Amino acid sequence: MTRLAEINSHIASMTELLEIVGAMRSLAGIRVQEAQRSLQGVRRYSESVADAIGAALLLMPQPSQEEMSSRGRRAVIICTAEHGFVGAFNERLLEAAQKRLEPTDLLFVLGSRGAALALERGLNPQWTHAMAGRVTGVPDLIDRLTHELYTRIAQGQIGRIELISSRYRQGGAPAIEHRTLLPLDTATFALSQPRQAPLHNLPPRRLLERLMTEYVLALFTEAVVESIGSENAARFAAMQAAHDNVEEKLGTLRQAGRRARQGEITEELIDLITGTEALAL
Repeated sequence: MTRLAEINSHIASMTELLEIVGAMRSLAGIRVQEAQRSLQGVRRYSESVADAIGAALLLMPQPSQEEMSSRGRRAVIICTAEHGFVGAFNERLLEAAQKRLEPTDLLFVLGSRGAALALERGLNPQWTHAMAGRVTGVPDLIDRLTHELYTRIAQGQIGRIELISSRYRQGGAPAIEHRTLLPLDTATFALSQPRQAPLHNLPPRRLLERLMTEYVLALFTEAVVESIGSENAARFAAMQAAHDNVEEKLGTLRQAGRRARQGEITEELIDLITGTEALAL
């Protein structure tokens, strides 16, 4: 194979790679936008439930923070990436978690890539599950996670739940967020404007328990959707860098191809001239 043929073969391979990288970049961008659109509704819902909790607290004679069993341990949940090409996304999350983890904590990891990395770092997750790839898969993931958590709470294994996730920030590096999900501090739900207690059909305590359960579900959903957006933003950045790198290499190959083609043309002209001179003798 001539040098020009080899260069053209490399150009064809790099062009195909550029198309694949471009498709992955576009898909990641779509996932980011999808997550951002969904977050608006999730946040409005959590705000509505928070207002309802504040109203329900007016029904309680002596509202106080609902404490979970003191004999339970702390559960730390980390939202990591399910798929690759996300740069240091998982590393930053696990580094943040390791700074907070204590020997008695129960570690829950969402995301296969993050779970594998946790094992490499010597951590021992008590429970792992694949991270939802897109927003439509979040409800099923939340159902499985909360079922596991509440089962362990009922068994007295867990007394506190904290979550570490990544929040997407447009134009900047993702922020690592730490949230305490349980127990909830009821003082944060106090209404800014005094009002009459609401009408209700359930006993006040039962109503408050249901609202708090719904609020925790909303917080879980918000964190997971934010993590999906942040993961895909990291993937978009990685694919953009790869796209630029492939384009640069393609430019170099095309220049080399032009030089090789010019060299072949020169060789053909020399052969032609040499042959003509030989015939003239």
